[in-house]
Amino acid sequence: MSPERKAWLITGIVALLMGLGTLAVWLGMSMTDAASEAEPTPDPTTSEPADDSPRPVPTNTDAADPVSPPEPDRAAVPADCASLYSPAMTAELQSYGVVLNPAWTTTDPNAGLRFADDLLETWTVEWDSRQCIWTTEGGGSGIGLETHVVPLIAEEESLVGERLANLGYSSVDELGSTRYFWSVTDEEFGGAYGESHIVVGGYWFATAWLDLGVTGYTADMVRNLVGVD
Repeated sequence: MSPERKAWLITGIVALLMGLGTLAVWLGMSMTDAASEAEPTPDPTTSEPADDSPRPVPTNTDAADPVSPPEPDRAAVPADCASLYSPAMTAELQSYGVVLNPAWTTTDPNAGLRFADDLLETWTVEWDSRQCIWTTEGGGSGIGLETHVVPLIAEEESLVGERLANLGYSSVDELGSTRYFWSVTDEEFGGAYGESHIVVGGYWFATAWLDLGVTGYTADMVRNLVGVD
């Protein structure tokens, strides 16, 4: 099924529409067999009256309170977008007439691109991330690029990796991980669009682009943030 395009906020551009906790139970069981020896029967004339009150059970005040397991370590959300790009990559992107996060993209709720897979789209929306958009400064147009840099814990890395592997995207071993990608040409509008995804260094770099597929873009971000070559 071919993904559909989502508008970069311009009439006529159609968006891409398609897009444990672990429960640990600690069961401890101990069984102690104790054999008691019979005591000699005391002389009823000298024995003290039996105490019918229940025997108090001592309280162990030294017992530790249950402790929840610590939260898994998660990398920090990048502080900004500008530091994610090298000067060379920034200059190359600007040569296409686009700027990073123009003001209108922060006020228009429809700004940006949508990922083709619904689950990937949901994760990028619901999980904390740094969203970086390159597009024209004056408003929506037919060119743009959007990346979500999403910090992941190990369990989430597995979820994203499995999802990408099962979608049938093209893939290549890169930067010590696997990058998944696809692209198509829209014959109606005469443009191209696609996606690129990689999970590396505790981050998911999820990118969608429209007529702005820049070679080396993802690798540049990974090197600047994670330091992986």
